[in-house]
Amino acid sequence: MPLLLTRKPNTLTLSTLIPLSLALFLSLSSTLLADDVKDQIEEAIKAYEKNDYNTAITALDSASTLIRQKKGELVSKLLPEPLNGWEAGKAKSSAAAAGMFGGGISAKRRYTKKTDGKVIGLTISITTDSPLIQTMGMMFSNPLFMGQNNKLTVIDGEKAIANERENSLTSMVANKILVKIDGDKRVSPEVLKEYFKIVDFKAIKEYAQ
Repeated sequence: MPLLLTRKPNTLTLSTLIPLSLALFLSLSSTLLADDVKDQIEEAIKAYEKNDYNTAITALDSASTLIRQKKGELVSKLLPEPLNGWEAGKAKSSAAAAGMFGGGISAKRRYTKKTDGKVIGLTISITTDSPLIQTMGMMFSNPLFMGQNNKLTVIDGEKAIANERENSLTSMVANKILVKIDGDKRVSPEVLKEYFKIVDFKAIKEYAQ
């Protein structure tokens, strides 16, 4: 009768490999999670524990600015692609504290088209976390605050304020975000409406939640 050869299970797989894998995972996770925001927060905590309040405040302010910048990058992704026959520049975002130039987080993108030998263009901007939103909210809720050049309109179910003098359309999303389309003088109101229609308001509403 032939002998049955038996082999011990590889103990490295159970007793060594798993702990090593876990350690490697934790090491990679800590590396991936480390960023400038966390560094500033940790610096603020250390300074606070040493009663160095000025340094703590400065570090927290830096962390806050970095977070606003990250939010600005997210907002810029909400800007639409150009219509057929149009070109679009790179989306730009900015972030400022509430006390600086109105404050808030904004992103904008320039759209252009060459027609009749000339270039026409418009700019779409998305703004959030700004005190200006409260002022615009009053215009949307009460027509008395609109002024002579503003007119309330509805485009594809979304309310907007059309300003003939500025050649613009402005909409408010979830009482938190302003979407504005500013056209050059040669841009027709119909073109403004076409661009308004391709704005992904559903994605903006999801962002606002």
